Amino acid sequence: MKTKFGIAKVMLMISSMLLLLVIVACSESEESSSSDSNSNGDVAKLTVWLWPGMGIEEQIEQYDEEHENVEVEIQLAEFADVHSNLTTSLAAGSGAPDISAVEVKGINKYIGNPQHFVNLFDLGAEEVADDYLDWKFKQAQTIDGEYLLGLPTDIGPQAMAYRTDVFEEAGLPTDREEVAELIQTWEDYIEVGKTIKEKTGKALIDDAGGLYTVVEGQGEKKYYDAEGNIIIESNEQIDYAYNLATEVIESGLESGFEQWSTEWGTGMTNGDFATLLAPAWMMGFMQENAPDASGKWDIAKLPGETSGNWGGSFLTIPEQSDHPEEAYELIKWLLSPEQQLVTFERNGNFPSTPEIYETDAIQNFKSEYFSGAPVGQIYAEAAKDVSEVLEGPDSITIEEVLKDAIIRVRDGQGSPEESWQQSIDELERTLGR
Repeated sequence: MKTKFGIAKVMLMISSMLLLLVIVACSESEESSSSDSNSNGDVAKLTVWLWPGMGIEEQIEQYDEEHENVEVEIQLAEFADVHSNLTTSLAAGSGAPDISAVEVKGINKYIGNPQHFVNLFDLGAEEVADDYLDWKFKQAQTIDGEYLLGLPTDIGPQAMAYRTDVFEEAGLPTDREEVAELIQTWEDYIEVGKTIKEKTGKALIDDAGGLYTVVEGQGEKKYYDAEGNIIIESNEQIDYAYNLATEVIESGLESGFEQWSTEWGTGMTNGDFATLLAPAWMMGFMQENAPDASGKWDIAKLPGETSGNWGGSFLTIPEQSDHPEEAYELIKWLLSPEQQLVTFERNGNFPSTPEIYETDAIQNFKSEYFSGAPVGQIYAEAAKDVSEVLEGPDSITIEEVLKDAIIRVRDGQGSPEESWQQSIDELERTLGR
């Protein structure tokens, strides 16, 4: 009996110890699980790819702070790098972010393969469609209208920034209404540039490549027709834009500063060039690159019959995202009319949400940097002229190659005609058509 009792007692003790170990282990597991849950369990970690100048970083950080269920990391890269890195990641099937900006020229490249992106219609985007310009919203849709790749950020209505001190030195009017009256056409613009050069020795414009982009954006078409055919050589607006850009170079009216360079910002500060052609988002770049030039610039209506459009982007959710719902909630909030107004007031990016164009917040918005100009009113008026222009799948490549032609002329590496033909030959090889 004694032996049996001893064995039973030992077995009971062992069983109790095992039970205790299980309880402790479960408790530690629960504590660990609870700890993980607090730091990671219900938190969606979102990576966002942007390029400099988009002006939405501060609002993203605000959203991050106000929403405990998300943790947002912003990764900035140069414009071209964002697009090339995204293309590489999509092709590889890994490495894409949860949210990526895609510029208007790039969105057409991806529309042919929409499966690489989350269809925002599946997440409820139809409910916010009326918030945006109809043509802008449709730019991110597939042809059949069944798939939406992104929500619109801004659009790029255009105006002309000018140095009042340089205009005054040249004996020209400085009042923005009088300047707009003086420079109604691009031919007027070049004549004014010749006067400025003669009277002050200063350049008319920072970069002829920027002139090319602005003028091409005033046309009804760019590089493609509605059937997807490349129409570079038959599009009169492209020819006109290129000839204007090369005329400015050959007349000595260009500063020679490449846009976005350090020298560009210095020249902007010093008044080395008299005008800068400025889509709305350019205001932010100017203030960032030449803060000491505040009050020396003003803004007037752009030469030409229409404003045209330069730029404007979308926020997309690559299919690789592990948190598409949370990503969508972020971009829906960030690109709402209310938040697009905040972006405009802070950075100058003009909203793609027309319901706020006639509000006092837009109409009465003035910029001290631009001599108190009513920039809200100026760009809202320009926005009325903006309409859809088909970009096509290889617009980014085409524009880079054609602007290389302008750079060669600037660098004395060929006549305008020779350099143009060199770019056309390169495009035929690159695009295989």
